[in-house]
Amino acid sequence: MNRIKKRFVFVIFMLLVILQLFFFYMFLQSHLTSGVKVFAAFINNLFSTDNFIVSKLDLNFFDKKLNQNLSGILNEGPNSYIEGIYYSNMSLKYVKKVKDGYLLYEIPERVIKMPQAEEEEFLILFKNEVVYSNNYELIGSKLETKGLFSKSEVTDYGFEVVIRYDLKKVLKYSVYFLLPLLFLYMLLLYVIKFYSEKDEKVCNSINNIVSELKNSYEKLKKRETVQCHCLDTDVPELENLQNTLKLIFDEFSGIIKEYKVTSSSFKKTIKELEETHKLVNERDLQLITALAEAVELKDTVTGNHSKKVVDLSVEIANLLGISDPEEIEAIKYGAILHDIGKIGIPESILNKPSKLTAEEFEIMKKHTIYGEKIIKSIPGWDLVAEIIRHHHENWDGSGYPDGLKGDEISLRAQIISIADVFTALTEDRPYRKALSEEEALEIIRNMVGQKFSEKIYTVFLEALRRFKKRG
Repeated sequence: MNRIKKRFVFVIFMLLVILQLFFFYMFLQSHLTSGVKVFAAFINNLFSTDNFIVSKLDLNFFDKKLNQNLSGILNEGPNSYIEGIYYSNMSLKYVKKVKDGYLLYEIPERVIKMPQAEEEEFLILFKNEVVYSNNYELIGSKLETKGLFSKSEVTDYGFEVVIRYDLKKVLKYSVYFLLPLLFLYMLLLYVIKFYSEKDEKVCNSINNIVSELKNSYEKLKKRETVQCHCLDTDVPELENLQNTLKLIFDEFSGIIKEYKVTSSSFKKTIKELEETHKLVNERDLQLITALAEAVELKDTVTGNHSKKVVDLSVEIANLLGISDPEEIEAIKYGAILHDIGKIGIPESILNKPSKLTAEEFEIMKKHTIYGEKIIKSIPGWDLVAEIIRHHHENWDGSGYPDGLKGDEISLRAQIISIADVFTALTEDRPYRKALSEEEALEIIRNMVGQKFSEKIYTVFLEALRRFKKRG
């Protein structure tokens, strides 16, 4: 009979071991899953801003800032581990294709650091090569296996992020979790050996305890806080057993609370990053508004001109199917600031009531170069600077300042150009009254093939029709 009892206790012990190991495994997997999603969102958020654009490369990967060809070092999209280019330490590098070249993103190692536990490893991979890790010894090596206790997710930018636990430390913690059960097993053997006469009472008490354990386990699976209640058994040994189990479940409840605190910390970090991104966008908008107001204060004749050009330019861009947010933003900002260079033109020329002399016109033409110089100093605004420089280029090559011809002129600059000309023709100038819409359209039609392409002219007419229809 005692042998049967011992076997029964052993079966119960093994079931509890399996139950505890299963819960421990599920807890780790759940923590890894939520953690890797936060890590991937964190990396995506870093690349979604323009704050880490360090350089604009041409189509041959030539970096004018460094005066160096990077084609043998960098590739389009995510890049493998290489030493920092603009940062002396390790950094994450991504090359984004734009119409007239590439944008080089470089995120230094200090920005990527995440809150972590002692046993956690954070890795960023590209083609199984470690390009970042909080374990510096792994950086630059190939990762053949990720391990049993790991989770990974591919970011929107092609990098694979991985969070994993050190297997040795996981095994150590699992042994710590099993020690109370081993103690429980020895305690049960002791109870059976010395209190065999209480078999029925003990069995009933054990059944009640198992039922309480099951209820507690169901709560744990739902990440609920567990209150393990001790049952009145009138058996001192079982009372001790229940007290031990209560300590175990109290420990698990503490783990769950820590997990919730960690999750809350991750969410708070993501929220702070989103708020920072929002503040950066608001700062850019304030800067644009201030620059536009500066132009209007100096050039009293063309005040409010830029706003009209913006509305018409955005309508043309939509009809041309331009949907890239970066392109739309560049067109909008370029339309607002296309005449920002007039800050450098004397007011006597800007507001001259008669036609400009040849010498004065040469001075006026420099506003495109002045404007580019002002805007190009702002990181990430290269497309806006290009629009400002080329919005007076002509389709036949007769424009200024670079004499570009045909498709050498970006579609962005062509859009701003035709919107600017039409708006200027229908506004009063010191040397003439505003033209009617019909007169302005006749002049623009005669410029097709010389100043404008047939394509941009056709789309402009449709954009103007829709613009008028909306009132």
